[in-house]
Amino acid sequence: MVGEVSKKLELSPEYIVEEILGLYRDIRKLSEEEILYGTSDLNRELFRKLDFLVNLEIEDVIAWNILQKKELEPVFAEINRFRNLYTVKLETEHANEILVSDSPWAVLKNFPFYGNYLKLVRTEYEGLGLSPGDRVFFLGSGPLPLTLIVFFQQHGVKSTGVEQDTVRANLSKKVLGKLRLSEVIKIINGNHFSLNGEGFALNPDAEIKALMIAAQAEPKKEIFEHLLEVMPAGSRISCRIYEKGLRRMLNGDCLFDLPEGFDEQARVDPEPPVYNTVVFLEKKR
Repeated sequence: MVGEVSKKLELSPEYIVEEILGLYRDIRKLSEEEILYGTSDLNRELFRKLDFLVNLEIEDVIAWNILQKKELEPVFAEINRFRNLYTVKLETEHANEILVSDSPWAVLKNFPFYGNYLKLVRTEYEGLGLSPGDRVFFLGSGPLPLTLIVFFQQHGVKSTGVEQDTVRANLSKKVLGKLRLSEVIKIINGNHFSLNGEGFALNPDAEIKALMIAAQAEPKKEIFEHLLEVMPAGSRISCRIYEKGLRRMLNGDCLFDLPEGFDEQARVDPEPPVYNTVVFLEKKR
């Protein structure tokens, strides 16, 4: 049984590292199938412990020093693998509940992180200067495309999601059909190489107003290198990252710096219940 971190213990760097290593020792034993399809309560407890750890209130300099330790890079990669897969599990289970429900919208709104998406999407809608009727692309839409659903439901913004896993892409299409959103939200089974920059431009007649990149879309460095080659000048991009404290551990490349070739327009720090920092960029002219 995995116990929660005691709040009474001093949060020294050594203690935090030992907690991270303890979590890693439990997670590394789990196969992808066990994480995605397992019914054990252990995975739920591991996910809760990870969530608790990354939200510890510690100084950024302490978190930075921990995350810079080269010997911990494989540990962070394994923890990130677990979190991404378990998130897919949660979304997949909820998507399937929607498909069999007579009240799909009610089920959708019961998703544990639904409130997070409402606030996060509003941040992106305002930060990208969008209007009802606009269309955006979203890289990494997943089996339950909540971002895209909320964008249309709350703001009237149409969208196209890009999901690289075929099963997840097909499931998300079924969910959109159940919610009767297939006409305004499209799903492409592909990855960042599916984007060729067509339709993106900073002008009123542009078909696609912006590209958004999910926090789980990886590898970030490769994605941005490709976008730098294909996106036209003036293209607007928003990217979700984990930046506060130990949340950086949840980035595939936790110390990744945004590349040259893009101007950072704004950076919005998370406020509860949102975990993600949102970085707004524009491709240089």
